[in-house]
Amino acid sequence: MYMIRTREILLTTVALAALAGCGSIGKLDESPKHTVDLSGNWTLNRTLSDDPKPIIEKLRPKPVKRRWDDVPPDDIGEEGGATADGRQPGGGQRRSRGGGSQGPQMVYRNNNDAYTHTTVLRVLTADLARAENLTIRQNPDRFSLDYGSAIRNFTPGSISVVSAAWGVADQSSGWKGQEFVIHVKPQEGVASMETYSLSPDGQHLLEELRLGGGDFPAVKLKRVYDRTDHPVTRSVPTTD
Repeated sequence: MYMIRTREILLTTVALAALAGCGSIGKLDESPKHTVDLSGNWTLNRTLSDDPKPIIEKLRPKPVKRRWDDVPPDDIGEEGGATADGRQPGGGQRRSRGGGSQGPQMVYRNNNDAYTHTTVLRVLTADLARAENLTIRQNPDRFSLDYGSAIRNFTPGSISVVSAAWGVADQSSGWKGQEFVIHVKPQEGVASMETYSLSPDGQHLLEELRLGGGDFPAVKLKRVYDRTDHPVTRSVPTTD
């Protein structure tokens, strides 16, 4: 009996510790503060939206030239020294200790930094590829983003564990004022936050995507959509 009770206490402690670790992401509201309806068919207005090209170039890892296994001055020459007239034996070519000349190679300043930028760039590129047209379906229990090639479903006010580009992540979705917010925070890596709202005249959908957190600089992309009578074209029916 004592052993069973001890095991129950241990399992309870582990569960509480897991919940404490997941408590870093905030819970959003189940319904908007005021009546707001984002549902409808939307098409991207490129003129009013941010140009993604500068952001893509900013995220692209920058390789630099580096000469591997450079030879110090006292190792110059085939026999390790210069001739009497100052010329290098064998034509004066610098050689590496391995016996062959070594040309410049392209490497990244920091492998971890390059990996982070590449992953964020992949997330942003995937988002851009599907964002031309959008249909939103909204009810008290579900908020859906339909791109034609994929459908993303969210439960307002919920916190869940999802698979992200960085691995396991906490996801919080719901309302913050009159904005619908999707916040994804991985255990390691770069967090993302999407917000969807209406323009004051109700004719435009405003979307903002923010990527960043920790040591990674914030990246922000704003997009503006116009209302349209044409729903998205259905291609491959997948659910994200």
